[in-house]
Amino acid sequence: STMRPRQALVLAALALCAGVLPPRPVHGTGEEQESGTEEGEEKETKVKTEEVTEEEGVLVLHGVNFARALEENPSLLVEFYAPWCGHCQRFEPVYSEAAAALRGRPSPVRLAKVDAVEEKDLAEEFGVTSFPTLKFFTKGERGNAADFTGKRTVKGVLQWLDRRTGPSAVLLQDRENVEELISAHNLVVVGFFTVRLRTTKRAKFFYEVALNMEDVVFGISSSAELFTEYQLEKDTVVLFKTFDEKRTDLLIEEKLDIDILISFIQNNSLELVITFSEENADKIFNSKVHKHLLFFLNGTLDSHKALVSHYQAVASEFKGKVMFITIDITGAVSHVLNYFGLSESDAPALRLIDTDSLKKYAAEAGTAITAETTRALCQGVLDGSIKPHLMSQPIPEDWDKTPVKVLVGKNFDAVVFDEARNVLVEFYAPWCGHCQELAPVWEELAEKYKGRDDIIIANMDATANEVESVGVSGYPTIKYFPAGTERKVVDYNGNRDLESFSKFLDNGGVLPEEEMSEDEDDDDDDEEEEKSDDKVNAFIIMPFY
Repeated sequence: STMRPRQALVLAALALCAGVLPPRPVHGTGEEQESGTEEGEEKETKVKTEEVTEEEGVLVLHGVNFARALEENPSLLVEFYAPWCGHCQRFEPVYSEAAAALRGRPSPVRLAKVDAVEEKDLAEEFGVTSFPTLKFFTKGERGNAADFTGKRTVKGVLQWLDRRTGPSAVLLQDRENVEELISAHNLVVVGFFTVRLRTTKRAKFFYEVALNMEDVVFGISSSAELFTEYQLEKDTVVLFKTFDEKRTDLLIEEKLDIDILISFIQNNSLELVITFSEENADKIFNSKVHKHLLFFLNGTLDSHKALVSHYQAVASEFKGKVMFITIDITGAVSHVLNYFGLSESDAPALRLIDTDSLKKYAAEAGTAITAETTRALCQGVLDGSIKPHLMSQPIPEDWDKTPVKVLVGKNFDAVVFDEARNVLVEFYAPWCGHCQELAPVWEELAEKYKGRDDIIIANMDATANEVESVGVSGYPTIKYFPAGTERKVVDYNGNRDLESFSKFLDNGGVLPEEEMSEDEDDDDDDEEEEKSDDKVNAFIIMPFY
């Protein structure tokens, strides 16, 4: 299986504090049952009843008492977990704390949990395919559960539940109501509608968006007084904020398009120039603007801070197209610098990354940072006149002296597109556990074929080298480059063992279908938790993207 890192910023905050997940127990070995069980002694089985018990304020549910819990709790958030799941283990204290917070206030909501490994029927009934999965049940309705889509933090759980158990938008009657709401928050979205709120589809759609954007405060009004006060003539969604232009209007001409409204809120929720922090990370990560211009500077130097004005002068010109972000290199960002091929001495520096393609761009070496050069970099990337900036390590002197040939950006094309040779390449990351497991097999494979002039076994550190001809979206990625003039690239998707690699090579870059592991899908499932952890660790060297 291949670990696939996300192409967005959402893991940044997690990356710096992520730990290594414990391996999932191997089911069927009995190892998970050894403690406290003597040979020949039967493991004690608890009789399940309709009684609903609690652990740390969280209801413990199973197939026998599930219906009763729904009947007794009109608003019930249920976590389906696996005991071996590291994410579930980390979420457990968060979930308990959220349960305690709910019990400490007049809330009808209770939190519950189900061991989905033991309660397979419940997991299947509610379509649970990953862990943890959270479902929200209301009015005792078993067949109409809503998926939890909030953040897995105490605040995130509570905010999500508040939106679903109370009004998603505050009803505003007069100017005082509006001003109180605005003064209490950095950003508020208010929908002004000319007709009765209960009868208009526009208001219905507005409430729907508010329901699913729990980190944004929403208000709604049909007051004629407020239309006059805020100089409105037609239905309008107004975004009030304490920064930049203070107010931005979205005029609703015909119908309120949900996607347009969401984009409007997302595009106007962040400052034109954003200082990256954990507080605004999610908004950056979830933005639909996928081109991010990063300004690396030393925040202790006045000469660097003075350049921010040039940066700010251009930001408004590319609003909705390029997101402008500043990164202070005096923080713990050496891994970010490495990812962009920079060192502290290179600051101040600009780099632009497309978070869809992960392509990176830079101005020519030695270019001063001015409003003009910043504008030129952004415009050049948007119109395609500036090509991606590709990193490469120096070519090692002994790159071809060992059975596994060492590739870097500078020698990649010359080796893999050699018309006389078939080349099998592993793209790896030094921190990747699966890559480390593959290393001895790869060495053995190279040793086996070292006498063949027509076959080369190679690898490349894809975190330090980039090539235009191949995109790498996970580690390890294995690709085959057959001999010839067509410059073909073949993905290897078989098992990662010596026999499978050998059959693939001996068969001309094709793996017979019968050689695909029958339980490969099961292996993928078993490794999902470890892969997810590798994803997080991926962002220790690439914490922003």
